[in-house]
Amino acid sequence: MLKELTKRYIKVFDEKDLNGVSSLFDDDFVLEDPVVKRVEGKNKSLEAIKNIFNNCDKLNFSAKNIYMEGNITIIEFVLILDEHRLEGVDIIKWENEKMKELRAYLDIPKD
Repeated sequence: MLKELTKRYIKVFDEKDLNGVSSLFDDDFVLEDPVVKRVEGKNKSLEAIKNIFNNCDKLNFSAKNIYMEGNITIIEFVLILDEHRLEGVDIIKWENEKMKELRAYLDIPKD
C-alpha cells in the first residue's frame, strides 16, 4: 500500500498537482531539503512546493527505484527543472497512509 501511495506522490508531483500532493500530506507534515532546509506544517510545506512548481516551466519527476522498509519508503529519483537535472533520494515516513515527513537528499547546482 505504501509503495502505491509513493507512486501516486511521484505522479502528482510530476504533474504539478498541488491538490494531489496536499491529499497525501499529514497536517503535521515536515519537509526537509537542501534549499528550504526544514519546513514544519502542511500549509507551509505546500507553499514551498508551490514555489518549485511556479518557478519552472518544465518539470519532470521520475523514480529510478522505490524501496520500502516498514513505514518508510525511499525514492531514488531524477528531477528535471527546466534545464537542470537533479538526482537524489527522498526518504518518506508514513503514518495512517499519510506522509508525515519527507527528507530530500540531492546535489544542488552551484550556478
